[in-house]
Amino acid sequence: REVSHDEMVRETLVEWYSRRPSLSDVSVAVEEGVAILTGRVPTNRDRALAIELAIDAGAEDVQDELMLTWPLAA
Repeated sequence: REVSHDEMVRETLVEWYSRRPSLSDVSVAVEEGVAILTGRVPTNRDRALAIELAIDAGAEDVQDELMLTWPLAA
């Protein structure tokens, strides 16, 4: 079967995010070339990384719906 560009971008991002513990709670959908990121990340640096990876994976644009969570102090 032929894989659409959107599906290819989504599968790439799911794989890339799963390799990074700080991005493991990020969910991704891709619609007409736009990556829609939802879920939680611990820092703004992780948010920026998630967006950068989405562009690197071939997304034309990114809709950032990520929420920040800060780890609780032990």
